[in-house]
Amino acid sequence: MYLKQWPDFSKEYDLVRVGDIARICALLARKPTVGFLVHRSVDMPSHKVEKVLRQLQEAGCVDVFQTGRDALKAQIQTMGEILSDAGDVAPDAVATQEEAAPPAMPTPAGSFLKRLWKKLLS
Repeated sequence: MYLKQWPDFSKEYDLVRVGDIARICALLARKPTVGFLVHRSVDMPSHKVEKVLRQLQEAGCVDVFQTGRDALKAQIQTMGEILSDAGDVAPDAVATQEEAAPPAMPTPAGSFLKRLWKKLLS
């Protein structure tokens, strides 16, 4: 999670909450972090932090980076749209080709990692 913009503190009437919101926003502004670790960094109960993060996300102040398969699917879809606009390939064809992963290659018997591991063990 990262901070897109600071919230409007004038809409919050509870001064204790303003302090908590400011601490969470300062953390996310300085260092984007995983949502479930925020409560540890600001030393607050997780149920309170989750509620604040949800409100900040609904207000458009906090956003989430795309990771894992979601980012890959978004990238594949974007590439498919670019190629279809160029008239080269249909977007579905690109997605089908990318989803079929090549089989994993076996590690050579004398690979660098195996030799290094043998040296470390001896």
